[in-house]
Amino acid sequence: MQEQQQQPPPLTGPPAPNAATAAVAAAAGAGADVGAVRVAVGQMTACGDQAANLEVCSRLVQDAAAAGCRLLFLPECFGFIGDSPAQSLAAAQPLTGPLMDQYRQLARTHGLWLSLGGFQEVGPDPQHIYNTHVVVDDAGELAAVYRKIHLFDVDVPNGPLLMESRTTAPGSQAVVVDTPAGRLGLTTCYDLRFPELFAHLTWERGAQVLAVPSAFTVVTGAAHWEVLLRARAIECQAYVVAAAQAGRHNAKRESYGHAIIVDPWGSVIARLPDALQTGIAVAELQLGPAGLLHATRDRMPCRQHRDKGRAAYAHGQGHRPQQPAPQPGM
Repeated sequence: MQEQQQQPPPLTGPPAPNAATAAVAAAAGAGADVGAVRVAVGQMTACGDQAANLEVCSRLVQDAAAAGCRLLFLPECFGFIGDSPAQSLAAAQPLTGPLMDQYRQLARTHGLWLSLGGFQEVGPDPQHIYNTHVVVDDAGELAAVYRKIHLFDVDVPNGPLLMESRTTAPGSQAVVVDTPAGRLGLTTCYDLRFPELFAHLTWERGAQVLAVPSAFTVVTGAAHWEVLLRARAIECQAYVVAAAQAGRHNAKRESYGHAIIVDPWGSVIARLPDALQTGIAVAELQLGPAGLLHATRDRMPCRQHRDKGRAAYAHGQGHRPQQPAPQPGM
């Protein structure tokens, strides 16, 4: 477990929180004002043994509870990573099945909310599963279910050809949920490359915290992982919590790691000291009226500016400059 304290900001750093931001909290597009709350971001190397993965997740849950956290974020494929898509199909279970019941019991036993990043849920037909991000409350109840919308069909340069859609059906609904760590917007891995989803979750649905559980490839992770996470945090003026798979899962698959938490100014406020280790990193999210989130949105009111910009785009849609009328004799 590792907790990283945020350093005093430079002159060009984030706005200092103060009580004056409370007056604009309602207009900032955020959810409930829960004050300061501790959360943990998890990192692990899942394998094809569901019982072994559950044991690892259990240790991470215990560490997060011992650190005084209210919510632990676990990565995509926390429960299973096999050697082939066929193995994922065979491992799929309903959300009412025995595997999810064990994770619900973990939450209940330790009194901790869990963001379970990507569960192989039984899909709409025998050839497809859902890649499902599940939020479980501290009583072990299902609080929210998000089925990954953007599927990873990519020929990675100098890497594997991955076609998630061959065995995974896309979801069709964006999801937010109120938690002890504020209003949480749910995404999964490849969703990170589509900023319009994050903008919708934040400015139209009130998300304060954006979860990005992932199993990024090494090549794409080295090039894009942190810069995209920080960009989403800056654009949305929201906390971004990115749990990650790390290291080699089997002979065919390896993940980038580097689980981090980013604040609304785009600063990384928590990460594990070893980018590939199994463990958690802890940070305190300042979500109250006098906290960093509201201060950032108050001093740089991007939501209001976005609304004005969208109105301008809509007004100009399809507009063509008027041509002067032809003059006689011309």
